[in-house]
Amino acid sequence: MWNDGAATRGTAMDAAVLSTISALGGTVVGAISTLGSTWMTTRAQARAARLAAERAKREELYGRFMDQLSKLYAGALKSVGVDYDRLSDCYAVAGRIQLYASQPVADAAKNALRYIIDIALGPQRSDAETRELMEKDGADVIGDFAAACRAELTALR
Repeated sequence: MWNDGAATRGTAMDAAVLSTISALGGTVVGAISTLGSTWMTTRAQARAARLAAERAKREELYGRFMDQLSKLYAGALKSVGVDYDRLSDCYAVAGRIQLYASQPVADAAKNALRYIIDIALGPQRSDAETRELMEKDGADVIGDFAAACRAELTALR
């Protein structure tokens, strides 16, 4: 009978150890899941902040380019020759666009500049000829650039 008592004491000890190990295991699993959840949340917030900053930077850059492009375009429509001061400003911003933008946006910027330079190098136009020119396919180069920008910025969300 003495053996039966020793067996009972060993089982009680095993149950206490098992209970302690289970409690510690649960604590470790809880801590790891909390850390994982915090890490994932922080990472998602950091990514959202990076995307918002990138989007804001591009919006400002594209807006500045469209402002400068529209001045160059207006000058090209009303006079003969290229306004090289405005052209150099446009090319400087276009260079920055090449660094940050997607290929469709960069291509739209190049096409807009080429189109406007071609107009500036063309003959002097009357008001009626200017109006007619603006109705031609492909004449809304600033609108085409804006559409490419909008598609890119929408994809950044």
